[in-house]
Amino acid sequence: MIRVRDISLAIEPGLPTWPTSEGFRVRSSMRIAAGDSANVSVLEMDVHTGTHVESALHFLENGAPIDSIPVEQLVGPARVVHVDGEAVTAAALEALRIDADPPRLLIRTTNSDRWAKGWGQFDPVYVALTTDAAQWIVEREFRLVGLDHLSIQQYGSDGETHRVLLRGGVAILEGLNLAGVEAGVYTLVAAPIRLIGTEAAPTRALLIDQAP
Repeated sequence: MIRVRDISLAIEPGLPTWPTSEGFRVRSSMRIAAGDSANVSVLEMDVHTGTHVESALHFLENGAPIDSIPVEQLVGPARVVHVDGEAVTAAALEALRIDADPPRLLIRTTNSDRWAKGWGQFDPVYVALTTDAAQWIVEREFRLVGLDHLSIQQYGSDGETHRVLLRGGVAILEGLNLAGVEAGVYTLVAAPIRLIGTEAAPTRALLIDQAP
């Protein structure tokens, strides 16, 4: 039997957003209860809200926009790994003894345990990638890396973790919730909304496996 796991964050009241984000708002432009013929909602948010994919344009001035990432890069076999500790370092990834087969890497940390319990308001203390971990991923030719937090890099850092990955052609998938997902290989579907010219796009991320 095929099992599909939704590893996206729900966009709902209480979802934390980055401190510089304008957050998100949902309002009604039409309501049956008000005498309109249908219910219609309007969503306002930045493209980094919740689960999203980022392209090189996010941190590189002349980087390619989100629509330049081939959808094949975002869909296919992916390896989920568990990393303990306060940061995802090159040494921690090296200890896993993995390579870029499959070429998509999803990293579960203690962040996912916090999502499972309800994160609450934004907290600048979370598990993120170090710059040397980003370099490790690029050198092994991964094509996508995902992390279970709103940002793949440490809060307050200079952005070099992003730049290393994006210069290396690695698509970044942020805002995952991998609570309850065991380490192993799955089929990942992480197709972003088909926006043109932006640096990121909201994404519904799914993991598919063969359940016993």
